[in-house]
Amino acid sequence: MELCKEYKSMCLNESRENSAENFELDFQENLPQYLDDIDRVIKCSVNSVVTNYDMSDSKLTIHGKTIICFTYMNKDSCILSNIFEEEFTKSVDIDNAELVSFADIRLNTKYSSFRLINQRRIDVHTSLCAHICVYRKNTGKCLTNCKNAFTRQMTMDCLINKNAGICSAEFDESFSISESGSQIKNIVNTYSICYLEDTKIIKDKMLVKLKVEASVLYVNDDNSLEKCTHSFSISKIIDVSDSQENDKAIINAQISSIYIKSKSGSNDVLNELELVGTVAISYQICSVCSHEFITDSYMPHFNTNIIKEKLSLKKSPVYYNDDRSDELIFESERNIIEVIDLKPSIEACVIKQSVMHLTVNLSLLYYDDSSQLCSYEKTAEISFKLSDTECEGEGSASIISFDFVIKSADKISLRLNYTYNAFLYTKQSIDYLTDIEVSGEKSSLNIPELTLYFANESEDVWDIAKNFSTDMSLIMQENNLSSQIIENKMVVLVPGM
Repeated sequence: MELCKEYKSMCLNESRENSAENFELDFQENLPQYLDDIDRVIKCSVNSVVTNYDMSDSKLTIHGKTIICFTYMNKDSCILSNIFEEEFTKSVDIDNAELVSFADIRLNTKYSSFRLINQRRIDVHTSLCAHICVYRKNTGKCLTNCKNAFTRQMTMDCLINKNAGICSAEFDESFSISESGSQIKNIVNTYSICYLEDTKIIKDKMLVKLKVEASVLYVNDDNSLEKCTHSFSISKIIDVSDSQENDKAIINAQISSIYIKSKSGSNDVLNELELVGTVAISYQICSVCSHEFITDSYMPHFNTNIIKEKLSLKKSPVYYNDDRSDELIFESERNIIEVIDLKPSIEACVIKQSVMHLTVNLSLLYYDDSSQLCSYEKTAEISFKLSDTECEGEGSASIISFDFVIKSADKISLRLNYTYNAFLYTKQSIDYLTDIEVSGEKSSLNIPELTLYFANESEDVWDIAKNFSTDMSLIMQENNLSSQIIENKMVVLVPGM
């Protein structure tokens, strides 16, 4: 018997591989010739970001950059600094790399350390963890209709990860340090951080607006420490295939390259700074769509073979987007007399069982009770529940503003104002029909017009109808059933066809 069937293409990006890859990096850094020898190290901070990735020969290769900010004193107690940038690659084995649509990669720094080798060289060690989710496009077909057969359909709201990628936005800013007439003798320290200000998605494009804040600590011509701050906005238009206006974006932005130098202003006084750098932007484009699947089918009085495929979906997604404030307490090993410069940053965002976990890093320069310039870098956790239902999820967070107070000699209270967005969902694997075939009539057609059946609690009328090769609607009509699921044990009258 020839069946009248209709099909549609799936075209869904399916999360197929999740892994956490740990790796370590070692760098040897030598001071430039124009800098003096090291007498005492004040600060050595290390930050790593993903700048790109590629896939070939069953490997995913991560390309990244590590920024090392180094501040020290020479033998004359002058404070000097330098920024080192190092590139790195890490390859991860994956199956069928040629079939991968895209990958979402999040990089977390587990710890960093340094060792002073001599007065001109430091060795830096950092341990990283790359959280990788690989998406493959399901390009197969699924059955949407078969006029000769009964079909069982499922409709499900799903979170669709349309696209993900990494791109960069460059900046080049010049600004004056002050109007007091002081000059820059040498730069001591630079803190820079990137905040997400706005995102707008239209068809096949996304506009990302970022705010960069930089604080520069320098020694003036009176050999005193001064600080200047500068903030500016940058925008990036990203080509994103298949994006639509109602889609949502999960974005992380980090400084991936920075170079700062002093220069003369209009009056030939060394009182201007030039800031050149790059921001690495990683993004995911998500949408909520309703999908229909045929999960079962049969034809009364005929032997039917159904062909199924398995699909993993993120069902019943709920979107969260809000601002929040939290207080964190950081304890120092030394007494903090005066904070010279301070910068918080959100290093990681993870969602487990509907709880969003943020890792906040605090870096600061301060004077201790012996008037010695010291550095401090430590992380703390913020956790809060998004829903009482335990779900999986993915999201991001970005700082809006912050302030701090010295609570005691060794404690700093940081008030962090930030914005976050997230999707919560439940993962479900379903079997859907790709095709149905008829292999001939059933051997026995002596089916009674009415059959008594002892149904169990929670039994599905669909299964009863399929077993007796009849119509489910006839069973429900004959037994005055309002629900397809039988609530209690009962005798069911099964009409034949």
